Amino acid sequence: MKKTILLSSVLMLLFSCGKNEKLQDDVQNQELLSQTETDLGVSKKQLKKLIFKNTDEFEDSKEMNLQLLSKVASNLKIKYSDIRIAESSSINYDDQTAFFVLTTVSHDKKAFRTSDDDEELGNYFQRKYLFVNRENGTVIAEEFDENLGYYDNEAIQFSKSHILKDLVYLNEKTPAIAFYTEASASSRIVLYSEQKFTLITLVDNEIQKVLYEYPIRMTNGDSNGSGTFQIETLETGMSFSDQKTNGYFDLIITKNFSYEEAVEDDSENGISEKSDLKTKREIEKLKFNGKDYAFHRDDRHRFLE
Repeated sequence: MKKTILLSSVLMLLFSCGKNEKLQDDVQNQELLSQTETDLGVSKKQLKKLIFKNTDEFEDSKEMNLQLLSKVASNLKIKYSDIRIAESSSINYDDQTAFFVLTTVSHDKKAFRTSDDDEELGNYFQRKYLFVNRENGTVIAEEFDENLGYYDNEAIQFSKSHILKDLVYLNEKTPAIAFYTEASASSRIVLYSEQKFTLITLVDNEIQKVLYEYPIRMTNGDSNGSGTFQIETLETGMSFSDQKTNGYFDLIITKNFSYEEAVEDDSENGISEKSDLKTKREIEKLKFNGKDYAFHRDDRHRFLE
């Protein structure tokens, strides 16, 4: 009887391990899948499932049509000189439509740092999303992103929003624009940066953020500014599953955490040189709920205390 129970327990354990290994294999295979043949109803077209394997592989869109942008500025009734060209991005959405992420300066918003000398924070920069007609620059849909507004001299700064050069497809027929924006601290002591990833599409001439500011790369830690530091880093990869929920492919996200600690030699204080590296891997699946790929922001450290 005891042998039977023991054998059953072993078989259940092996079955459980087999399922976990199969899930890992399925996800890894999905990650490595870069494209698949899919019938779009008109013709056979290669539909990419891999959005990115890691953030080092990003390629930005180069489709900045300055002549079209000038028409857009006129239609928006803003000065062309108020557009920060180096911090703006664009991509063609389809044959008739282009998409812009514009960074513009606002002369109406002034602010001061709370201190004895009331230091001015400088100009305020706004981020706006635009779908426009590619021929005449007529605005089809527009939206400010208040989360990406910033002052010149704030402690946290935002990079330009980098649009990936290729559209991604949420299903066989629905294209989406993928872009990321980095927030970082201007400090040698506080080691903080974060890349936030967004997917935007156009539905009935309205902007739909199907995935908004998902953290795809984060660093947190501190340093003495001269070689001693501890830092935890999150790097992600993202791909579409073959399964759909509410009409859109599920998103598979791989999370790779790493922790690095380095201490420089200090013989006067009896401190020896030290270097330590730890890693951890996790997987998350996001499903479209009919409005967006909802997710719970996870700011837990895996190694830092």
